[in-house]
Amino acid sequence: MIRSILCAACVLAIAACDAPNRAPAPGATYSPVPPPPAPARPPSSREPDVVLRAWGDSIEARDWIVVRTFWGDQGARSGLSEHDFAAQWAGLHTPRVTFGKGETEGAAGSLYYTAPVTITDGARVIRGEVVLRRTNDVDGATAEQLRWHVESTTLKL
Repeated sequence: MIRSILCAACVLAIAACDAPNRAPAPGATYSPVPPPPAPARPPSSREPDVVLRAWGDSIEARDWIVVRTFWGDQGARSGLSEHDFAAQWAGLHTPRVTFGKGETEGAAGSLYYTAPVTITDGARVIRGEVVLRRTNDVDGATAEQLRWHVESTTLKL
């Protein structure tokens, strides 16, 4: 009998120590810390308009780190550090991005896709062009060279 009582006490003690599997006590709050999200990256689509739309979506989400990575060399070709890039774009509060029909042309081993872009931010309207670039399919080209990336833009923020 004593052995049964001790075994029952052991089972209760072990169950009490198994806190992650217990429901929180009434009135208690439990907030598990979710794992950090995987860093977002520009899509590797062969379609420039898909990449351009993803760039626009990142602008609308105001995710300036991701917006910067759409430039060549994962953002370094923007000419700005992450901090300076974010500071330049931070004036946009509720941006909505639209694109006109783009055109593709080739030159010196690269493809260029130029499209008109409009960013509407409240009453403010910013118009310009964005140029995407990628290297043609040549032997030895790296994944970075083959991806569509922002080469330049005439947007004045």
